[in-house]
Amino acid sequence: MSKKESKQENKSNELYTLLTTGWIDVKEKMPDSGQCVLIYCKDGGVAEGAYLSAKGHFEQWRWNSIQKNVTHWMKLPKPPTCS
Repeated sequence: MSKKESKQENKSNELYTLLTTGWIDVKEKMPDSGQCVLIYCKDGGVAEGAYLSAKGHFEQWRWNSIQKNVTHWMKLPKPPTCS
């Protein structure tokens, strides 16, 4: 398999992951600065946080910690509707 074919296959796999799970690889795209999102850290699982572009990292406000090993993020789901 050529480098070009391998790169296309990787893009296809990333697109499949995005379309089926909603997770976005931080190597591909970052959320808007300050936008509250779900983050996935390879050493800490899933948490709520925000990317702060001025500081160059994700922060997790609930526990007031900086997350350095974030690999993926996704927008928060819409809240449930109350009747």
